[in-house]
Amino acid sequence: MDEEIGQTRGLTEQMKQRERARRILDVAADLLLRWGYKRVTIDEIAKHAGVGKGTVYLHWKTRDALFETLLLRETVSILRDVLKRMRADPAEILLHRLMCTYLLILEDYPLIKALLTRDIELLGKLAQSDANSPIQARETLMMKEYFSLLRQHKLIRTGENLVEQLYAFSAATIGFFLIDSFLPTEEQLPLQTKASALAHMVHLAFEPEADPSPELLQQVAPAVIQLYEQLCEHHELRMLAQTEI
Repeated sequence: MDEEIGQTRGLTEQMKQRERARRILDVAADLLLRWGYKRVTIDEIAKHAGVGKGTVYLHWKTRDALFETLLLRETVSILRDVLKRMRADPAEILLHRLMCTYLLILEDYPLIKALLTRDIELLGKLAQSDANSPIQARETLMMKEYFSLLRQHKLIRTGENLVEQLYAFSAATIGFFLIDSFLPTEEQLPLQTKASALAHMVHLAFEPEADPSPELLQQVAPAVIQLYEQLCEHHELRMLAQTEI
């Protein structure tokens, strides 16, 4: 009986710590969006979260570890959203559909949008991501595997080698995420129109003209979904590794 009581208390305490960590991350996200990276300190996060400064450091050893965890949490949420759509409709694995989805979803995740667009004013040095970091390296590997899978099943064109195709794809699509900062407000497109234009461009530039059969999409979808699940798991393990609960 005493052992069961002890286990129950342990689980209750762990749940409290997880809820506290979640609350701290929520506060950090809000302050980061309102004030920017340079102004947000551990002191301010602790104050607005209603905890002591030392409590924040109980969960994360450094300020940057906290912010990295926050960005990973946002990234995982995006990936889970993408996975949900893929499971509901296998056509969502197609490159043009995926990019359309990303552009639409990012409007709900301003921190990740700022990371993608290298918004130094908002994210400071967090926006200057290292291409050789474990997180970036894992995401790059996943994209190579995703493109290889699409090429294998002729869901994208195979006229050039994979490295050149990935480079061209990145160069062609990144402008859709950056262009608004260079345009006056009256020349910017509505979000849905912009997403449709991105999907159309990707389809014309990288995919075969003919639509794939539903049977082929059903066949390939599980493998693409598995790639995204593995990336989610990688990021979640990274979050757990640097968050003390």
